Amino acid sequence: MGFRTFRRQAAALYRAFKSPMIESRSNQIFLYFGPQTGEPVKGRKWLRRLVVVVFLGAVTCALYVWSNRREPQDPTEIFRGISYGCILLETTDEGSGLLHWVRIDLTAPGIELYVTALDPSALAGGWQYRLRRTERVVESEHLAVAINGTMFTSNSVWLRMSGDLAKSVETVVADHMVSHLWEHTYLLWFDDGLTPYLKPSKPPTTADLALAKFGIGGQGVGLQDGRVWPGSSRAPDSRTAVAIDQRRKVLFLAVGEYISPRLLLEKLAGLGAKEGMLLDGGGSSSMVIGEDAHGIRPGVLHGGRRPVATHFGVRARPVNARE
Repeated sequence: MGFRTFRRQAAALYRAFKSPMIESRSNQIFLYFGPQTGEPVKGRKWLRRLVVVVFLGAVTCALYVWSNRREPQDPTEIFRGISYGCILLETTDEGSGLLHWVRIDLTAPGIELYVTALDPSALAGGWQYRLRRTERVVESEHLAVAINGTMFTSNSVWLRMSGDLAKSVETVVADHMVSHLWEHTYLLWFDDGLTPYLKPSKPPTTADLALAKFGIGGQGVGLQDGRVWPGSSRAPDSRTAVAIDQRRKVLFLAVGEYISPRLLLEKLAGLGAKEGMLLDGGGSSSMVIGEDAHGIRPGVLHGGRRPVATHFGVRARPVNARE
């Protein structure tokens, strides 16, 4: 469903709610909870309007989520060198719902990596980044696909809002610029030739950081040599993961709606990944597909409502692009 169709449906709902019959009913409801004698309290008009706004907002959100719901999909080349697939998980104690995954051939022509760069205005205030939603990053950076990145802290007072100042917990590298060094960072990094590296040790060495053009920090290498660490958590939640096959120069990105770390890494291993780890998850988990995608509707696949500090993404050529 496009935004215009979505807006028309919301407008129709508003007109229906404002019909004389429904408005009369809403008046009766407020009169019931108001004084039982005399004229209705005029001050309750604002409350009635508030209920209308809340009702329409809830219905609008429900329509949006429903209209953007994805379905299982066989592996499909959506950009040059990028394949997408969607798996419907069997409901178990370790998860349910959809698992979205992307496989990137780092040797394909036109493939470029993206990692959020340090924000000068944030640095001036003692921070590193400003919170942004994944969908906006994909649009502004012209990405084929992007996911949320590292865990972070922010100066948000109550709700996290786009533009809030933030710091990454784990180390991030963007175009050879290292954010900081955190001693507990496991770093997925790429050299100038886009060869991927993910070592089962922390923190990254000085030599590694000197060679890293791009890097994103994670929470522990749970997939090594194609095998999942036996102690991996089996508790499901929204999860984001990255994985690689260094020999073939292949990168994997994955986001699960409700899945355990163990099961997510197991699924990535089944797709051919050799090393892998989790990034920030829960409400931060998100994956967005960019415009010009082939064989899939672009937009948010999962999450994206919460703005985050860092993102990891890929630029690529359209499938039908000329050389």
